Amino acid sequence: MHAHTRSHPLHGDPDLLLLREALGAVAGESSGDDAALRLISREPLGEGSVSGFAQAADSPEQIWYVDTSRLPVRAETGLATGSDPARPDARIWTHPADPHLPALAATAFGHAVTALLARLGLVATGELTMVGYRPGRRAVLRAGTDSGDVWLKVVRPRRLDRIVGAHHACVEAGLPVPTLRGWAPEGLLVLDSAAGAPAAECGWQPHQLLDSVDGLRARIAAISWDRPAPSIADRLDWYAGRAGDHVEAQRLVAGIRTLLANAPVREHTVVHGDLHFGQLFLADEDADISGMIDVDTLGRGDAAEDSAAFIAHAVASARLTGAEHRARIWGLADAALERWDDRRVRALTGIHLLGQANSARDHGDMTGAQMLCRGAQSIVDGDPAEPARSHSEQT
Repeated sequence: MHAHTRSHPLHGDPDLLLLREALGAVAGESSGDDAALRLISREPLGEGSVSGFAQAADSPEQIWYVDTSRLPVRAETGLATGSDPARPDARIWTHPADPHLPALAATAFGHAVTALLARLGLVATGELTMVGYRPGRRAVLRAGTDSGDVWLKVVRPRRLDRIVGAHHACVEAGLPVPTLRGWAPEGLLVLDSAAGAPAAECGWQPHQLLDSVDGLRARIAAISWDRPAPSIADRLDWYAGRAGDHVEAQRLVAGIRTLLANAPVREHTVVHGDLHFGQLFLADEDADISGMIDVDTLGRGDAAEDSAAFIAHAVASARLTGAEHRARIWGLADAALERWDDRRVRALTGIHLLGQANSARDHGDMTGAQMLCRGAQSIVDGDPAEPARSHSEQT
């Protein structure tokens, strides 16, 4: 999803230099310098990253993506540079012509979706809304129909079979995933809405919700599924490089590496891979889980992956939550850290928060980056664990 962010200095940014070299003065002709552009996103992808840039003016807005992943695609949709056509040094495209997501350009327009839904026996009744977009990875759109809202998930074609298989495995195990209406080989899935209300909108208490999450995790662990789960630990080197020479960030990286080196080795089990309360839907105020979404990362891995994702999401969410709900979200982070604490959980939580801090820094939010680094450091250093809230609020 494209959110308007604070502009910040981009002079010397290597991805911006690639964009300028490729597009010449077009990207910044209004001012002749980097101030005409703002960074809206940057994530690791393949061997490099994908970075999004937009004009500083709010409207009209054109978004360019600079991709140094060197991942193969079915067809180029923009400019590719380098001597190897199969693995270009860089790609530059404009939204929605994402070469990794060939179904996106067609899906992003209402008339195409109307025809698609008709083939599934659904009548489009509302506007098509882009809910989330991670360049090179996936996009999620919502469409109103005569049977209620449905969700269109655009993914890399080579990941389609895995995601469909994960849904089927969850259904066979009785997990409360949304109904999968259909899919297309270009990398498109159509799903019903999850049952219940989003957990973020419900009146749970931290320990009550965590009891339900523990029950759900036990059911996930029993799923018959042998694909490996991704690990956030694989991003540590990239995040450390992006952090540059910031002392707080590099101290955090050193602490994370020490924890990982001394973390216990456990037998892998099936994990969600990106578990947090934003993925959960509840049937009632007793925090009974009636729905779970985004099982794309389902796989066998260390249970610490789900613990860390949950804690880090709560910490990051608390920082952005309104005052009336902030204490409850901090309470959830504290309770989850206390319940699931071990060296690997704290290390992986630190990596998640380091990534969040890098993103804040990229967008000029130096205070937010500092808060996230300090909160992460308190978690990494805590033995026994100290409440995430108290350390973060000290900033």
